[in-house]
Amino acid sequence: MADFGAVDRHLDVEGRSLEEWVHDMALWMNGSKDHDVISTGDCTVGQDGPVFFLQNTWLGEVLIMDCTIPADAYILASPGGGFGFNTEPDETPEGLAAFGRQLGQFFNDPKIIVNGASVPVGPSAWIDPEPFEYDVPENNIFGGYPAGPVTAHYGGWWVMLEPLEVGEHVIILADDSISPVKDADGNVHYTEGTAYAVYDITVE
Repeated sequence: MADFGAVDRHLDVEGRSLEEWVHDMALWMNGSKDHDVISTGDCTVGQDGPVFFLQNTWLGEVLIMDCTIPADAYILASPGGGFGFNTEPDETPEGLAAFGRQLGQFFNDPKIIVNGASVPVGPSAWIDPEPFEYDVPENNIFGGYPAGPVTAHYGGWWVMLEPLEVGEHVIILADDSISPVKDADGNVHYTEGTAYAVYDITVE
């Protein structure tokens, strides 16, 4: 076990790599409002596997939430990142990936704090896969974007934590960033802000 209970990013958890768990979490975070933490106010909805997902909130917002987690659950925590897809037919996967990979330059101060102790979030915690095919669901979090197939891409900070001891815990996820945002004309603007989430965790 690494310092502060972080799992070595090269080790499998429950027979799967960190990248595989991250892909599941990215889809969980960026899909239907039915299992979106911010929309539902429920951190457990859509979670029934051996790894429990904890996400940060949007830039400029604060999220405070109570969560009950099984005693044997690993925790995959993401203090910051982004998800996007090709909204224009002529937007290539290469262009989408290039835009997404800029995120690593702007999410510049990721923090994970467990019970007052900082968990290291080093360069290897940044995960940025190749674009992939994705079906945007109905009732999605993207402002009513039409459901259907798109090419998607994400990048962000992810750290897998060992199961916590039974009892009460506090996990804080935070990130200061200057984030690139495309407007309707394809121009890139930059949004500054801090995302901050506090999870009061009960492990039982």
